[in-house]
Amino acid sequence: MKHSEYQELLKKDKDKAQKALFGEYLNYVYTIVFNRLRSCGSREDTDECVSDVFTDIFASYEYRPDPDSDLKGFVGTVALRKSAAYYHRLCKKAGTVSLDDGNTGEVPSGEDISEAAETKERRRRLLSLIDSLGEPDSTIIIQKYYYGRSSREISEEVSLSPAMVRVRSSRALKKLRKMLSDNDISV
Repeated sequence: MKHSEYQELLKKDKDKAQKALFGEYLNYVYTIVFNRLRSCGSREDTDECVSDVFTDIFASYEYRPDPDSDLKGFVGTVALRKSAAYYHRLCKKAGTVSLDDGNTGEVPSGEDISEAAETKERRRRLLSLIDSLGEPDSTIIIQKYYYGRSSREISEEVSLSPAMVRVRSSRALKKLRKMLSDNDISV
């Protein structure tokens, strides 16, 4: 959609013009926002930012001083600026530091690095022990306790009946508990 087409539509019917602009540039704006927020925001944050981008576009477009400027460039600029503001707000809220800000100070997250390293090592060892259970037991344990899936859902994936999945899960859990105690791992 060209600027002149949008201006004509805007003069005739504001709602129709906004729907047309939204329909044409939604994927473009969503891509810009998603690429900026994917490391720190949820899907809801992305959707909210996209919504705010279009709100800003609709609110400020009528008052643009240069009617000959590029419409796509305007939409992209608003999307970049709004997503950058969201990114900084979300990073601040999460207590993380953006690496592309040139900030070389301390990480203000308050995270205990040694505790995080111990937790990571404990998880690695636990996953290694679960893998050593073999198939289908390792898949059943991961699906049930990590993904929270039901016996019926797991049964479709491992080609066993739901009752058999429950039996295998119980046996695998007993083996895993013994292996954890033998390796002096507490979870």
